[in-house]
Amino acid sequence: MNSVISISRPRGLQGLFIIWLGQMVSGTASSIAFFALPAWILGRTQSSGNALGSWESLYFGSYLLMILFAGVFVDRYPRKAMMLVYDILSLAAALMLLILERADALALWHLYLAAIFQGVGYAFQSPSYSAAITTMVSKKNFVRANGFIALLDSAPGIIGPVLAVLLFRGVGLSGILALNLLSYAVSIAALLIVDVPLTPHTQEGEQAHGEFFKEAMYGVRYILKRPGLLGVQLIFFFGNFFSGVALSVTSLFTMVSLRTGGDPSNAGTAQSAAAFAALVVGIFLTVVGGIRRPVRAILLGWILSSLFGLTLLGIGQLLIFWIIAAVVDAAFEPVVNVSLDSFLQTKIPPDVQGRVFAASDFLAQAMIPLTPLVAGFLGEGIFEPAMAEGGQLVRYFGWIVGTGPGSGFGLMIFLCGIAGTLIGLSGYLVRAIRDVDVILPDFDTLPKIKNPIKPEQSEKQKPDIKPKVEN
Repeated sequence: MNSVISISRPRGLQGLFIIWLGQMVSGTASSIAFFALPAWILGRTQSSGNALGSWESLYFGSYLLMILFAGVFVDRYPRKAMMLVYDILSLAAALMLLILERADALALWHLYLAAIFQGVGYAFQSPSYSAAITTMVSKKNFVRANGFIALLDSAPGIIGPVLAVLLFRGVGLSGILALNLLSYAVSIAALLIVDVPLTPHTQEGEQAHGEFFKEAMYGVRYILKRPGLLGVQLIFFFGNFFSGVALSVTSLFTMVSLRTGGDPSNAGTAQSAAAFAALVVGIFLTVVGGIRRPVRAILLGWILSSLFGLTLLGIGQLLIFWIIAAVVDAAFEPVVNVSLDSFLQTKIPPDVQGRVFAASDFLAQAMIPLTPLVAGFLGEGIFEPAMAEGGQLVRYFGWIVGTGPGSGFGLMIFLCGIAGTLIGLSGYLVRAIRDVDVILPDFDTLPKIKNPIKPEQSEKQKPDIKPKVEN
């Protein structure tokens, strides 16, 4: 008699924790590379903000070009497979750079190509992880689960900048890239052993099927038909433009480098402190697990982070001020992101979430690829000359941001903070935006398809369902 041993894969919050551990390993290694690569670029290009801007723009540009199509794949295919795409493409990019570095053939355009690989991969990661939470945990744990995942955006950044400096001097770029390879292998293994449930079917999801390109635009149409949801997305669209300009590597690293006589390491220190602040808030959200009015939390987060974070970042001329500003700004980031994800997960049917999350990311970050280029152009071409000794804007803003190298970038960041504050306030003045989390119904109040046939079931496996006669 043969006995069958059934091995249960980790699932639910336990499975999410295993995935989180793997992503934490790869995220930390990626954070190290993220801070090491700008140092390599600045060293090769004599602190060129435009070179950094091109590197950032190619990453975000490839991400946005792919995001809407990635949403279709996320809804059509198992979400675990879609969650693996980012790690696999990132592993391929790290391997390519490592080979070129070891051969002493690494050039700037190779980093641009790797940025494209990772941007395409991230287009799959963002909507697939957000949509997978809906099937892995119950609705009451959405905030807790999203807070858990939000830690991946902050925790690696705490030690990443410090380790980047130490490892860049110790083992060089090739050692950092080798560490990246190993970390992606760990995160892929963690994903493979966890059970990510199949997506339940709803009538709205079934009606959304169609031609591939039509499906790619489904999420955009879904948002455009709902004024309050569109309003929230516009807050992110305009807010992300100004915060993207202010917080881009181009702005922050170049400003710090110019203000300190060519040493951008203080920017990494400020970002480490910011990451720690975001980590603390993320842990708080994970433990508390509840935000009553997520949209109001989003609007308040934009207002406070812009008014007390970005403005101080531009004004500050010493490390202590940059640290305080970065901490204030970063403390609200997990609140805003967790609130948005929890809001969408509650309102959107699960079998269209891939496309709607993708459309949400697309609309919210459509201007991000341009922000590093805008920062480089405005900072180097307009604000820096205008804030030099005797410059045209010195008499108006010199008393706020100072004069000389770096003051132009500081002024640009300060003005972005003022603009972000006004954008958050504008959302609070419109009831359709302010109260949209009450106006829109939850997805579990919508009709569902009972006993859906799983995609992988064969014809022989389908249940024998007889027609039901209604009285």
